[in-house]
Amino acid sequence: MGGWFAYSSEARVVAGEPETEHLHGSEDESLRLSDVGKLARLARRRVVSAARVDDRVTFAVGNAADQAGLRAATGGRPVTLVTVFQALHDMGRPADALASVRGLLADHGAVLVGDEAGADQLTAPADEDQRLKYAMSVLHCLPATTAEHPGDPNGTVLRTDTVRAWATAAGFEGLQVLDVEHPFWRFYRL
Repeated sequence: MGGWFAYSSEARVVAGEPETEHLHGSEDESLRLSDVGKLARLARRRVVSAARVDDRVTFAVGNAADQAGLRAATGGRPVTLVTVFQALHDMGRPADALASVRGLLADHGAVLVGDEAGADQLTAPADEDQRLKYAMSVLHCLPATTAEHPGDPNGTVLRTDTVRAWATAAGFEGLQVLDVEHPFWRFYRL
């Protein structure tokens, strides 16, 4: 269930799998969630309802590259953290989406990206992990992305230099690869 999330400056939400125990905080906190997948949204609504935080969570459906839509979804308030999990590699206009979320950030706000970890260099023959990612790209990610928008599709093999180029084009001054060990994902702070 990939998607982007924007957190208000007061929110204390633990990132992780969509389980009820990960949604907690005081009554003055708010959280905005967005995802393009209908089933993912339905699952998230059930989790939010079970956690009894429906009054503090707003769901929005839209294009992450549409800054006006994002601003409306966040009520026009600046946000301190935007997370993009398992979604950047599927976006048709990733640099535009990053520019839009950059425009939402409060002073000293950040974007946390968790997405596929592609090898930094193309090698042949590729290892099993990279071959799996190339297969997912060819069979799902690239066709799905180009069907929605023919912009700048990347696919599942997401390299650090690619994310850095998108972040630079979006106006971010830097990109930090976070020291988080994971077999499939790489984490970035913009």
